[in-house]
Amino acid sequence: MTNKSVVFFVIIIILIFLAGFGYFTASCIYDIKAGTIGAEQQFKALLREMDSKAASSKFLSADYLNSLQPIIEKNDYIAALTIKSDTTTYFAYPVKSRYISTDSITPEIAVSSPAMIVRSTNIPLNDKINTIVTAAVYLLPPHTVFKFARNAFFIILSGTLLAFIFLIICSKAEKKDTSKQHEIDNTPSNTFDEIDIDTAFSEQPEPTPTSSVELKSTSQPEITKTQDIPQKENQVLGSDSVQIDPLGLFSPTTGLSWESYLETRLDSELVRAASAEQDISLVYIKILDLPHNHPAARKVSDILVKCFSFKDLIFEFGEDGYVLILQNSDLVHSLNICEKLYTEITSILQEFDVDKKVFFGLSSRTLRLIPGIRLIKEAMQAVDKAMEDPSLPIVAFKVDAERYRKFLAEEVSKAGI
Repeated sequence: MTNKSVVFFVIIIILIFLAGFGYFTASCIYDIKAGTIGAEQQFKALLREMDSKAASSKFLSADYLNSLQPIIEKNDYIAALTIKSDTTTYFAYPVKSRYISTDSITPEIAVSSPAMIVRSTNIPLNDKINTIVTAAVYLLPPHTVFKFARNAFFIILSGTLLAFIFLIICSKAEKKDTSKQHEIDNTPSNTFDEIDIDTAFSEQPEPTPTSSVELKSTSQPEITKTQDIPQKENQVLGSDSVQIDPLGLFSPTTGLSWESYLETRLDSELVRAASAEQDISLVYIKILDLPHNHPAARKVSDILVKCFSFKDLIFEFGEDGYVLILQNSDLVHSLNICEKLYTEITSILQEFDVDKKVFFGLSSRTLRLIPGIRLIKEAMQAVDKAMEDPSLPIVAFKVDAERYRKFLAEEVSKAGI
């Protein structure tokens, strides 16, 4: 998983959390602002019920006062209520309410929360005594706060679950990548050979080690010896090794791309792969001394096109070779592809009763920033190594990234940058 996708997902999670908190805050503020009208209506509704009770029971009688308690408990907006005159308190409920102050002779209702207001009205008891009904009324009742908090909790919980799922996916992807790298790095010494790429291709008389390469065969998937690949001057692609200005994009003989287009297309694919943080592999297939115009070679070309579909990523190479550019493919995956191709091609040769040897050379970008010509040279060297022992027809380079970084650091240091 790329860094861009991780950053994008983190931003999404943060936005979900902010949405949860924002929803709770905005809902509470809106209801508090709009709650004044509702609080007034609830207080008036309470007064109407009190008046209705007074019609059946004498006002402020014991039966009347006892009937007020369930009315208050039923109303979610009324937090506390007192009925008193200037000298006497007739009713106070709840008795232990934090909104009823007992500091003075007669209980007083006081609130400090912005989500509550105090409302009162006069009800005459007789011609001489006037009673005052006072109530602490919620602008935002507790059950509404609970509803907003519950919805905000579910929003934040969804973001948390997404974060856990993302972490699990990342963990599995990391384990998978680590497993592949471990499989490549810890392959037994009797299966891979280690050689020096830069020694093989260096133009200087003294070789400079830059990367470690491993070789693998799939016909008999074991290599029994380790040796350096000698440098061969005739393997460097020069101006005489490619066709110049071919007619059309594809060869009329094989239907594949011309060899002269290979380096340009490979360079562009390497740039694309580096920008997308992907790997890319190059496979060189050499069917020794089987020209492209042979019927068996034409069928091999057809098989390559059928398997890979993109003709512009399959090229003629030399008089008896083919080159494949495998996008977003690491060394392990490319080796699996080579195994299947080797089986297909050998079956075609047997079908045409052609006794020719088939060799595969494989190289991959593997975190390096290199030109296309370097990848081509590595694949050619791998084929030469395979030809040294025909029983090992598939050979692959595995780059030691750490040694490659050290080499780059040395080169920068020498250049005085």
